[in-house]
Amino acid sequence: MQKDVIYIDTEDNITDIIAKVNDSEGKIVALVPPKRVGAIQSAVNLKLVHRAAEQAKKHLVVVTNNPALSALAGSAGIPIAKNLQ
Repeated sequence: MQKDVIYIDTEDNITDIIAKVNDSEGKIVALVPPKRVGAIQSAVNLKLVHRAAEQAKKHLVVVTNNPALSALAGSAGIPIAKNLQ
């Protein structure tokens, strides 16, 4: 399967992130947030991104070592990876 990596900027809002997920060509989309998490630090926003990915028939993965973001992503049903491999 083809994988796309999306690096999220601290200035990106949730609609920017959803647009990046929708515009990606891969079936697997890895979101890499910055150190200061920004727009995806809320459970609601993570669920919105996850729903958009499901509607686009894409598998979403959050790449982070941040324990708080890992917990939020897990509660939204999004798999978590520690690195891009």
